[in-house]
Amino acid sequence: MHRRVTLATAIGGAILTVLAGCGSDGSAGESTPAPTTPSETASATPSVDPSSPDATTLSGDWQIPAEDYVLHLADDGTFVEDFQGVVDFRTGKYEIDGDTISLVGDDGNTDKGTIEGETLKFTLGTATRVE
Repeated sequence: MHRRVTLATAIGGAILTVLAGCGSDGSAGESTPAPTTPSETASATPSVDPSSPDATTLSGDWQIPAEDYVLHLADDGTFVEDFQGVVDFRTGKYEIDGDTISLVGDDGNTDKGTIEGETLKFTLGTATRVE
């Protein structure tokens, strides 16, 4: 019995080690942020002031058709992503700093993009506003 517990512990540790490496953006020297719990994210205030011009200018739906991706930006500073047929694939808050938009997901990952005119450019592709 003692041997099974040790083996199960070792396998569990190996799985957690592999999972800890998932979700990295590949940047060297950056540590993966600690995951957040739903209660931590639910109590956090939005990072975008709903009355700011940035929030009202970017709020709405943005799409990258080739990737079957839709980004819903709410004017309260929150976002929802739909990806490859999965509705509400990821949620979180967005931040705007100059021409950079950061999607800070409830999953602990952050995706950065560039605001260029009427488009949002991300690593995944260029998003255009849904008409």
